[in-house]
Amino acid sequence: MTLNPDIYSFSLPWTAWALLGLTGLCMIVIAGVWWGRFRYVSGCVKRDDSRSPLPDDAPYPSASVVVYTRGDGQNLRTLLPQILNQDYPAPMEVVVVNDTANDATAEIVAHLERQYPNLYMTFLPERSRNLSRRKLSITLGIKAARYDVVLLTRGNCRVESDQWMRRMLGHLTNPRKEVVIGYALPWGDDEPDHDVKLRRRAFDDLWAAARYLSAALHHKPYMADGYNLAYRRQVFFNNKGFSRALNLNYGDDDIFIRDIVTHSNTAVELSHQGRVRADEFSPAERHDTYRCRRDFTARYLPRAPYRAGALSSWAWWIAFMAGIGSIALAWPSLATAAILTGMWLIFGLLHQWIYRRCATSLGLRRLFWTVPWLSLTRPLRTLRHRIHGRSQRGSQMTLSCRNVG
Repeated sequence: MTLNPDIYSFSLPWTAWALLGLTGLCMIVIAGVWWGRFRYVSGCVKRDDSRSPLPDDAPYPSASVVVYTRGDGQNLRTLLPQILNQDYPAPMEVVVVNDTANDATAEIVAHLERQYPNLYMTFLPERSRNLSRRKLSITLGIKAARYDVVLLTRGNCRVESDQWMRRMLGHLTNPRKEVVIGYALPWGDDEPDHDVKLRRRAFDDLWAAARYLSAALHHKPYMADGYNLAYRRQVFFNNKGFSRALNLNYGDDDIFIRDIVTHSNTAVELSHQGRVRADEFSPAERHDTYRCRRDFTARYLPRAPYRAGALSSWAWWIAFMAGIGSIALAWPSLATAAILTGMWLIFGLLHQWIYRRCATSLGLRRLFWTVPWLSLTRPLRTLRHRIHGRSQRGSQMTLSCRNVG
């Protein structure tokens, strides 16, 4: 029995070769957009980990740590001592801003105040419903702060190193630096290790982190993580606080950051000692809320990072469809199928390896075989969140704006 010579013939229509070339071009686009970001972020984590903290006699700024809490009373038992026992050589205080009156926060903080004289608490009035409660809480905390630098975190976080303040605020020993963007590791243990949704969220978390961190590392910051963020109070007041986004419930860590950062006044801290862990009681709900909120506020931010991400996302689909078209046009020859198999195997393994390195450096789930599939389906998930976000538009606006509307 002899094989049909057409099966392994390379005499193919030019359209089949063109689609094969388009597949390769899309792979180059994906590699250019994301591989560089993944590698650069993981490289900067390694660099920051290897850098020793500044010595005690460095001009560390006096700092106020503002902790926004809403129903996180029990976690404060752990978080507040972790902050108050920091190895920080300059004067510091902790200001807790309580956004709810129906949990144990006041009792817990009052108990700790007996042990720590530099711990204070302020309340957000329950009647303050027409404005963003989170923005108003942060504003109250910053106004109550005694020192010129504020370090922001939230009541559901954990600080796992006593060098956290040194790492974050050491950048502000440089008088030209006014903002420090840190990293917060999302964490939740309510689902089994093999859960598909957990893998999907881990992928999306890394995708988003690589996008905003790489932009900040390249001196083009456009957003930050409000769980781990520091800036000088004067920058806040010069910007008139959150006045440009008072119509939105959110925007304190992206729209506000866009207003105050420049290419030279911002530092990024990615070391393991400089990060916090955000313990989420409902990770699935947090993820959906986060995606919808970020999609809503993205319209007020620079479009370049989002366009680049969208280009690479759709490049996956173009490469996939072009490959199928190339095989169909070359039939019965399997030459393009063999070439595409080799291309996808090499590309997929490299993509998964680079992704895994970045996930490891940021403490996220180290996915492997599911990475290509999650990359391919990301545009569909983005579209779903966008549609859901449009239906929830009212929840993104403050009550006063909704009443006007």
